[in-house]
Amino acid sequence: MDADQLKQQVNDLLKNGKYDDIKPLLLSYKDTTEHDNDLAMVCYLCTIYEREKAAGEPALFSKISDMDELLERYTALKFYLRRMDFDVLDEMEPFYQFLLQNRISSYELLRVIDFSVVNRDKVLRMINDGKPAVDFSDAGGESEEDTAVDGVSGKEISEDNKVCFIICTNNHTYSQECIHYINHLHVPDGIQVNVLTVEEAKSLASAYNEAMQCSKAKYKVYLHHDTFIINPDFIEECLRIFRANPQVGMIGNVGVGKMPPTGVMWDADRYGMLYEQHIYETELLSNTFAEELPYMEVDAIDGFLMVTQYDIPWREDLFSKWDFYDCSQSMEFWRKGYQVVVPNMKKPWCVHDCGFINLQNYDGEKEKFIAEYLTKQPQRMGEAPD
Repeated sequence: MDADQLKQQVNDLLKNGKYDDIKPLLLSYKDTTEHDNDLAMVCYLCTIYEREKAAGEPALFSKISDMDELLERYTALKFYLRRMDFDVLDEMEPFYQFLLQNRISSYELLRVIDFSVVNRDKVLRMINDGKPAVDFSDAGGESEEDTAVDGVSGKEISEDNKVCFIICTNNHTYSQECIHYINHLHVPDGIQVNVLTVEEAKSLASAYNEAMQCSKAKYKVYLHHDTFIINPDFIEECLRIFRANPQVGMIGNVGVGKMPPTGVMWDADRYGMLYEQHIYETELLSNTFAEELPYMEVDAIDGFLMVTQYDIPWREDLFSKWDFYDCSQSMEFWRKGYQVVVPNMKKPWCVHDCGFINLQNYDGEKEKFIAEYLTKQPQRMGEAPD
């Protein structure tokens, strides 16, 4: 049974009130469930239903009509809690209204906290105290619907002082959440920030090429719609690295020191820091390097976030899917003589709400990458072949 057929069966069970049959159904098609984020999430939400039912409380599944409503409810709750966790929730009242309107039980709330937050005690204190950890009442900047923030108003800004965030997306809810975090970043004086979103793209490389041509900003931040930047000084810290060394062409948050012959970056040591959320847990990826180094040169960076100060075309002629565009672009920067680096972070700059990774086209794209970059030339400019 494929994922769409399984989702239809889950919806039928929800419609007919046969809630006890949902988890056994999903587990009987474990491979399909584990490779689909929506089905996997429903399977884990079954633990909330089971606990509420055992306690004699109105159960989660009885409060929704179908899978879409269930997942929208979970996503909204997760987003509220994460905003508290990383100090980007502007006010608490909408959160409390959400709890009441959706009849969120204490167990559901605590379980989703366990799934999605890093600083559990902090979030619980905020819920109990009824106020954000940071007061945004006097903050400047734009509303969440806006896609531009100016560090200077009423002045002409040169292209060298502009930063453009580029998001390739097929999910409006996630892209708006991504923009919410961007709108809460500190913008240095004299810097202008805007956001471009690309929808209905046929590949990431083609989407990024399209956006790159549309923006004249010197600095571009290419990021997934499920990447949330939690370092408020992100812009300033990236600019500091770029302006201190014009040879640094691209910055990432996680990168591989030396690309292994397999072409798979996680087959070797990766450096950097990141919070990753995988459906039912948020975990820290951390591999630090010498404290005195401002950054580390790497062969390639992970594509959840890629920051550039030069425009180099993305290889859409080679990579027509959703894999290896990041490793390819890293190699293209090295070919042009630029460095690709990972900053020396004291704590993660991002949360990547990535769920399970879809590797359907991975092997085919990997073979293209190996042929183009690992067999034809050394990985870095001036580096002798192994």
